[in-house]
Amino acid sequence: MRPYPLMILLALAVPAAAVALPVDLPALAAKAARRFPQPIRAGDLVGRRLLEPEERQAVLGRVRGAVRRADGGVDLTVETGWFSGRAVLVPTEAVGLLGEHVALLDLTPEQLQTLPEAGPAAAIPPDETIRVGLVKPFH
Repeated sequence: MRPYPLMILLALAVPAAAVALPVDLPALAAKAARRFPQPIRAGDLVGRRLLEPEERQAVLGRVRGAVRRADGGVDLTVETGWFSGRAVLVPTEAVGLLGEHVALLDLTPEQLQTLPEAGPAAAIPPDETIRVGLVKPFH
């Protein structure tokens, strides 16, 4: 596992199991810091659609919850297959709030499929506040 610095996107919860990500988390964190991270209750993200960051805004999955990484960062548990039920851990550094949706910003849909599968990690309580950046509409 590569060590990751503690990100500015904070939430307090029981640490989740550490999983090496196939993405450059420090680079994602630098981009995420420029998106004006906003406080949001973890439970308010549940059920939101994860959209592709293009004008057509294809739905890539649905948020099922949030978990804490060993480095203190937060991953969203996203169900990516409508029928397969496959859930992956998406770093909050790679997404942004887009109205009632969540947009996948710094990863491609192909990279989304390579992210670690969500396991039996301790979920962040629904009433706990985390920080996620804002994005403007793609069209």
